[in-house]
Amino acid sequence: MSRERIFYLADRIVAELQATEGVVVKDGDEETRKDVRNEVIRTLTDETKLEESIDQEVRRILSSYSRPAPEGSREWEVLYNKTREEVFRKRFRL
Repeated sequence: MSRERIFYLADRIVAELQATEGVVVKDGDEETRKDVRNEVIRTLTDETKLEESIDQEVRRILSSYSRPAPEGSREWEVLYNKTREEVFRKRFRL
C-alpha cells in the first residue's frame, strides 16, 4: 500500500471511530486525535509489511517448484492461494 493510501485510510478510520456510538475521543483534543491516527498508521504499515513478507515467501516457494506454473494462470492462482494459506497458518500457528 502506498503511503498516501495508508494516510487516507487512517483518516477514514479515525473519522469512523469518532462517529461510532460508544467510542469516545475527546472533542477538541487534537493531540489525542493525532495519537490515534498515528497508531492506526503504524498498524496499517505493519500489516502491509506482513502481507509483503508473506507474498515474498509464497513466490519463493512457488518458484522453487520443478515445473513452476506461469504467473497469472489459473493454476498459479490456485497454488498461490493454497500456499499463502499454508504460510499464514505456519506463521500464526492456526
